[in-house]
Amino acid sequence: MKQPIQWATGSHKTRSDAANGSRLVNLYAEALPQDSKAPVALYGTPGTRVFSSLPTKPVKALNKLNGVVYAVTATRLYTIDKFGDYTEEGEIDQAGPVSSASNGIDLVFVDGRKGYAYNPIDGLRQLSGDGWYPANTVTYQDGYFIFNRAGTGQFFLSDLLSTEFDPLRFATAEGSPDDAVAVISDHRELWVFGVESIEVWYNSGDVDFPFERMQGAFVEKGCEAPGSVAKLDNTVYWLGNDGMIYRASGYQPMRASTHAVEARIGDNNPDAFAYTYIEEGHSFYVITFPSKELTLVFDAATGLWHERSHYQWGRHHTECHVYAYGQHLVGDYQNGNVYTMALNIYEDNVDEILRIAVSPPIHSNRSRAIMHCLELDMDSGVGLVTGQGDDPQAMLQWSDDGGKTWSNEHWSPIGKIGSYLTRVQWNRLGMFRQRQYKVEISDPIPVAIVGAYAEVENGRN
Repeated sequence: MKQPIQWATGSHKTRSDAANGSRLVNLYAEALPQDSKAPVALYGTPGTRVFSSLPTKPVKALNKLNGVVYAVTATRLYTIDKFGDYTEEGEIDQAGPVSSASNGIDLVFVDGRKGYAYNPIDGLRQLSGDGWYPANTVTYQDGYFIFNRAGTGQFFLSDLLSTEFDPLRFATAEGSPDDAVAVISDHRELWVFGVESIEVWYNSGDVDFPFERMQGAFVEKGCEAPGSVAKLDNTVYWLGNDGMIYRASGYQPMRASTHAVEARIGDNNPDAFAYTYIEEGHSFYVITFPSKELTLVFDAATGLWHERSHYQWGRHHTECHVYAYGQHLVGDYQNGNVYTMALNIYEDNVDEILRIAVSPPIHSNRSRAIMHCLELDMDSGVGLVTGQGDDPQAMLQWSDDGGKTWSNEHWSPIGKIGSYLTRVQWNRLGMFRQRQYKVEISDPIPVAIVGAYAEVENGRN
């Protein structure tokens, strides 16, 4: 008789594959209602389709001003309308990671070296003059653009509802003698991230300088990567200087990463960057480590991590995000494409999405076991009418040595369109003491896996 077996719910690959080597790549877990047949289902992550193709690359930032999308590439600023048609607004020079903010009148963006401001009346101009300094990040609060001053412990402000600067409008985060590497406004509080610490400031209304340090709001955790700071689920997330990923609970840093995630991240990630988005009740923090070709995603709804990747590049191909025109728009890090990202898109532009689920180790307390059958409980009969995916398949491999080597590929049909009773199963899977299963699906179809069942017989010790 088949019995349910433990299956992957996230990416939990630790330093020891014998302990746990489970992974989800381009799949994420969703908790099901209590009366469901299983507690968790796995769904495919969204695909991407070209919304607009810009003539310069890469797409470093996306933002909105008065409901219109603006795209920042390394050399140009563009507006993009709801039909995907673009208009060039001017020439720029943005070499590093780009941070942007809008006050409803102006759009401002910086890259640690240069900064620019744009509005539809005055056009595009480079920020300069007394009171302006190179900045890694920019945020907006209460009528002011706020910047960190790169290489110092200071942050500085624009004039009220302006992109002009007063050289006296600056302050220093002095709680710890470290550089201010990022700023972000959350719930009308200004978070100033340093290398070793974080301070929270508030708008006191003072005429000379409106922000003051909030007493007792000092966090003794720093920030390793300015681009990792992002807002999600009514709080702030960031990559700490200790290699952990945190989210704020009040003014306390709460660890969001796991030992498995931290082992994947490793050290020396100042280039890491993140964006956030919400879809169907899931709040996703998407952080990419370019030097490691790795994209990890935290789902605040479940507290679980999964991976996203492009089958050619390793890391996911998206660099930035904005929600506009009723859709999620993302920019590509290798070309000038701006994509629509949606759950009902099953390819990355024209490229396949390789979805991978690796189970945790299955064992019988070190005794031998014989597996006669393995079946995935998943949506079947979802094949396409024609082309790749008209007869979708799931590929199975297994490893009996902790993921060091894998078996040959074994294929099972998921079901042509309308073949809803197709059973995705494999038979005669042999004997083992400990085993992991890896399932891969690359056809452009909706994927939903509710669980896994196996017929297992205890063998001799």
